[in-house]
Amino acid sequence: MAAIDCVIVCTSVHHGNTRKIAEAMASILGGRVLEPGDEAHEAICNADVAGFGSGIFFGSHHRQLLEFARSLSPGQGGATFVFSTSGTGYRTPRLIGLDYHRELRRILQRKDYTIVGEFDCKGFDTFGPWGKLGGIAKGHPDETDLDNARAFARALIRAA
Repeated sequence: MAAIDCVIVCTSVHHGNTRKIAEAMASILGGRVLEPGDEAHEAICNADVAGFGSGIFFGSHHRQLLEFARSLSPGQGGATFVFSTSGTGYRTPRLIGLDYHRELRRILQRKDYTIVGEFDCKGFDTFGPWGKLGGIAKGHPDETDLDNARAFARALIRAA
């Protein structure tokens, strides 16, 4: 299974949850994990696949990641994937109509990116009201979450 040229743009600000997931994916994809910024802009231009992820804040990706996505040049797009970590995970909120990836997905699609996959898992969350309660999803991402992230990355390679 050959690696693909991949750049993962990741904002991970509180506990490093999302960075752990990004690094697990990068270990399979042979990619680099970068913070939003000039280096990431340049690297995306030459990548086969670009990944974008952060923790979820009030139902959406981190503001810094969204601003970075908005700053991308139209027509620059290619294959991309979106990922996130959150205290509740992504599946349960979707059951009640909340789509944590919607805003980032729309921004990227407007820039001509093709979304080839989405990944999510729980991450230890002490943001906002959860902090007063001692946090939720303690211990996440755990080894199963990291294995799932690596499996997701393998599936991206097979699809490429």
